[in-house]
Amino acid sequence: MLRGRRLVTEKSNNAPWPGQGLEELHKVFVAYRIDPALRGRVIVGRLWPGFDPDSPPVRAFLDRWHGSHSTREGDHGWELLLFEPARYRERWWLHALLFVVTLFSTTVAGSLLAGYTPVGFIALPLWGSWWLPVPVELDLEALVPGLPFGLALVLILALHEAGHYFAAKHHSISVTPPFFIPFPPYVSIIGTLGAFIRLRSPVLNRNQLFDVGVAGPLVSFVASLPLLGWGVLNSQVMAVSNSTPTDFLVPFASERFWLGGSLAMSAMAKLVLGFSGTGHVLVLHPVAFAGWLGLFVTALNLLPISQLDGGHILYAAVGSRQKQFAWLFFLALLPLGYLWAGWWLWAALVFAIGRGRVWHPPVFDADQGLTRRRALVAAAAAVIFIVCFVPMPFRL
Repeated sequence: MLRGRRLVTEKSNNAPWPGQGLEELHKVFVAYRIDPALRGRVIVGRLWPGFDPDSPPVRAFLDRWHGSHSTREGDHGWELLLFEPARYRERWWLHALLFVVTLFSTTVAGSLLAGYTPVGFIALPLWGSWWLPVPVELDLEALVPGLPFGLALVLILALHEAGHYFAAKHHSISVTPPFFIPFPPYVSIIGTLGAFIRLRSPVLNRNQLFDVGVAGPLVSFVASLPLLGWGVLNSQVMAVSNSTPTDFLVPFASERFWLGGSLAMSAMAKLVLGFSGTGHVLVLHPVAFAGWLGLFVTALNLLPISQLDGGHILYAAVGSRQKQFAWLFFLALLPLGYLWAGWWLWAALVFAIGRGRVWHPPVFDADQGLTRRRALVAAAAAVIFIVCFVPMPFRL
């Protein structure tokens, strides 16, 4: 609770933001507190009697504020929560380097999907039957056929993270540019482990959290559909006499991977080619595979667990009740692991990211619920999760 005096930390003599002094705080706050926080500091204050978030002095103050903010109505009047981020110099060279390397690794994977071998390598034995491919030569001509897959996949990943990035910027939340994660294409058939951004500022209320969390999956879902449609149109329908594990096949080097068909994937194949799967399989064009991956990654991120996008969205929608849903979905991953062992790995990764918790940590203003428009978008996100989810994504 705030008391009727100004409480400041030992750092309070510093200006709350560049070019402004503490007198600016005195104009809107009858009492305030400045606390150091990770990657910045937090200012919590109670507005002068008669002031509310729409009062001209408060609006003018917030227009000049360069960080994130939130308001809430307490027992003793309106309170204003502010976050002042620390100054950072972005390492754009690192983000650009990771982007280029990831585009290269996904393009190599695309060449292998197209039946070419762009990188010559030697096998470095590790232990037992395990070995590590060490590249020793590069065939640029064989790399070109991999560009459609590499560009399509990296575009989906980039747009997903751009959705998060610009939603955070809209709320003046300090955020890093995307970190792309390359991965050896001879170990992973897609050549990447994805991409991520980091929020440097705390999210102050559930509406902000919802906007940042939902933006990425919405953008990646919309971006994946036209790529999937074009790829399916250029895929090959092959007649088969025997039963197959699934209806969708991806050749990779000398291996064959069978892909599970989500509702969205099956609907797209039916819409574009009239494909029903009866006595036939669809050999996916690399761009179709990139679109399939876009939908699959969207579903993965929409799982309402911990600090995945789905965890952000569901916590923003229902508050602390998200904990029960999080445990339900987390425990559901365990039996799903018998269909695809990757679910166990994903469960362990989510558990580690959440530092042993599967539920979402609280925000500063947890009482403010979603607006009606955001509630409708949350329902749309749930539908997207259902149509993109694949219980058994891969089979050899």
